[in-house]
Amino acid sequence: MRPADAQIRGKTGAIRVVGIAGPSGSGKTTLAKAVADRVNGGGVVFALDAYYRDQRGVDESVIDVDVPEAIDHELALEHLRSLAAGRQVVPPEYDFATHSRTPGSRIFEPAPLIVVEGLFALYWAEVRDLVHTRVFVTLDHDECLRRRIERDVRERGRSRTEVATQYESKVRPMYDRYVDATRRHAHLVLDGRTAVDALAEQILNVLEAS
Repeated sequence: MRPADAQIRGKTGAIRVVGIAGPSGSGKTTLAKAVADRVNGGGVVFALDAYYRDQRGVDESVIDVDVPEAIDHELALEHLRSLAAGRQVVPPEYDFATHSRTPGSRIFEPAPLIVVEGLFALYWAEVRDLVHTRVFVTLDHDECLRRRIERDVRERGRSRTEVATQYESKVRPMYDRYVDATRRHAHLVLDGRTAVDALAEQILNVLEAS
């Protein structure tokens, strides 16, 4: 494993920003953490999932977290701009079990690297404008579904049938409609089946060279 010594600040010493997008289950969060952990001075993982709009009390059948409108991207952009400018932020917290968003308790301090990760990390132009290195992770739907079932049954208390039904009715068609097209904005398109250490190495090599 690569030691946490990657030097990624630009010539001006500015904070660097990486954006990682891709389908649900492709390993975006794991990759983001791997990149952040290898940076000298530490990195911040800026998860867009934390910015889902509060939908507590809304009927489960009509909730769709796989469309851009489900994310409060105005607040996410405000926080990302602040963090990139060297100011601390307190991101909200989102509970997928209750579909509720609450004020956060973790303080994000400025760091040499910010890793923005989520389905829509490359969707909004205003977010892309802040990102120095844009990454898209690809993975076929069968493997995404297998991983999602494993995660949601373990972490979110859902049944295999519930996860599979949601994937086919919402996750897959919304990915095809909104997320897949954002790969054209990526500087790096990576295979989600590749070992995470190797993927992180590719991203860090680009950062160190830029």
